[in-house]
Amino acid sequence: MQEEIPKITVMKAELLEKGTIFVKEVKELPFHIDRSTAGPSTGQNSIFLRLGQERLVRLTLTQKQSETPYTYDAKRKVIKKDEEEWLPARQVESLLHCPEQAFLNLDSNCKYHCKFCATPLIQSHINHRTLQPQVVTRIVKRVANKSLTAVALTTGVFSTPIDSVKHMCQVVEALRREFGDRLPIGVEPYVEEEKHIDMLYDAGADEIKINVESFDPQIYSKVCSEFNYQNNLKMVRYAAKVFGENRVCSNIIIGLGEKEETIDQGAETLAHWGVIASLRPLNLNPLIMQQLQQTLNNKAQRPTAQRLIKHATKHKQILNEKGLDVNKFKTMCLKCTGCDIVPQKDL
Repeated sequence: MQEEIPKITVMKAELLEKGTIFVKEVKELPFHIDRSTAGPSTGQNSIFLRLGQERLVRLTLTQKQSETPYTYDAKRKVIKKDEEEWLPARQVESLLHCPEQAFLNLDSNCKYHCKFCATPLIQSHINHRTLQPQVVTRIVKRVANKSLTAVALTTGVFSTPIDSVKHMCQVVEALRREFGDRLPIGVEPYVEEEKHIDMLYDAGADEIKINVESFDPQIYSKVCSEFNYQNNLKMVRYAAKVFGENRVCSNIIIGLGEKEETIDQGAETLAHWGVIASLRPLNLNPLIMQQLQQTLNNKAQRPTAQRLIKHATKHKQILNEKGLDVNKFKTMCLKCTGCDIVPQKDL
């Protein structure tokens, strides 16, 4: 007997299918608009909305109402679909790019050029900025009393991977000195060697995210042409040995023109290693859309709600069979859930 999908999860998936929302009266929003320098919404304005008691969604703001069927009425705390009230929702405060987390990008530039990532494009127009350990500690202390439950760190690679890893280790160590063990720390680095993972673990990181991006080697070679596909998989697998089960996660992007079975097989491979996938809907950021479509022969497409639910349902089955539990994650995307349909949480 097939498990019934909660209606609110279906509605969240429909919101993620479009990925955008219009806010008519921005001044009525109770919390600030988020603008990140890394991740799916790089360079775009977005808000987090709580759907019901548990579901969370992050949506990019459009400048015109005609660009999306969804409008958020902050005064009435409701999402309208095609001008009709559709779903009660309330804005959730983004402490530092994430509810209840300080999610910080340590380096605002990256020398690599993954085709789905807009970070190098927006940062090419501003001065290079690296957050030093004492600055990160000061930033986190500023929000420590505002429902902060975790710290998450990502970074661009400005010089070399080892330099970025060393810098991230210094930040982790500084946070540990300041906060001890009361704040879980998640790290999302680019690593090329096993020792990079050892260094981050020894520095005090609790969880790690090393992104596979695509389990299709041909697609990976196109969108991450500067990286080695097999070595990246090796790093993910090794991270699970070091950090342990339910402490390693990895993005699999949906929408790069991959076959359906590639997604499920990839999630199953990761689970076999003790790694939980974040099945991430492709964000067609206007900054990267043209180059991405050229690279993928116009096959890049944001996944439908039905597709997101189908793969999340299969992923839940895989996780249950392997004895893995999303709810044990304390940091980063699996803790947040705003950008994905997350098995064992949304389903």
